[in-house]
Amino acid sequence: MSRFQDKVVLVMGASSGMGRICAQALAEQGAHVLLAARRGEACAAAAEAIRAAGGSAEGVAVDVRDAVALEALFTDIGTRFGRLDGAFNNVGQTLGASPTHETPEARFVETLEINLVSMFRCLQHELKLMLAHGGGAIVNNSSIGGTRGFAGLQDYCASKAGVIGLSRAAALEYATSGIRINVVAPGLIATERFEEARETHAEVLASRLAEVPMRRAGSMRELAGTVCWLLSDEASYLTGAVLTPDGGECAR
Repeated sequence: MSRFQDKVVLVMGASSGMGRICAQALAEQGAHVLLAARRGEACAAAAEAIRAAGGSAEGVAVDVRDAVALEALFTDIGTRFGRLDGAFNNVGQTLGASPTHETPEARFVETLEINLVSMFRCLQHELKLMLAHGGGAIVNNSSIGGTRGFAGLQDYCASKAGVIGLSRAAALEYATSGIRINVVAPGLIATERFEEARETHAEVLASRLAEVPMRRAGSMRELAGTVCWLLSDEASYLTGAVLTPDGGECAR
């Protein structure tokens, strides 16, 4: 399948989990994939696995919180490839949980820095490349935590809601420039951390699964299918959308 034949696609946060699986799926469909994350060795290993399977990929180490390093990454992309056709910004993490009145301001600010400000930086650089070379498609990774509240995770929820607002505003700004910007807001996905929780927090996980109408977690391949579709020409009339692969949670 050559849905992305001859296209250059960047996946941020590609060293493991959803980012890595999405990178694999893009490569399987013909893209030359740039895998970027703080853990450069893991990105390099993921890229090597893609090449061993017949795909085209390369890994690079970059910390999204390092504005200088991030700018260097995009300068290199522009110099070497002359364009960027697509990007999946899989940026974000949870730094802890606590009631709002007990949450340290430093943690709240750090969460916003990682999950929202870094997303903004990536988006800015991607837009500049795409504006200069005829357009492209961008998918930003949020969470159902950006569409609903989770007690104790006010910093995470605020940051992920911010990703949705940022993406929708940018989608309007560049709708006539050949650039589409959409969001995936996943629910419970069976990542490596999910599998670890089966052993360490079985009761908590069972309770969480009970909240999902489909009574199961989504697979990373299922999420990758959504991301690939949004990046493809098949979604050419879609921008500013928020898709929620969540087993029905947001239907409540």
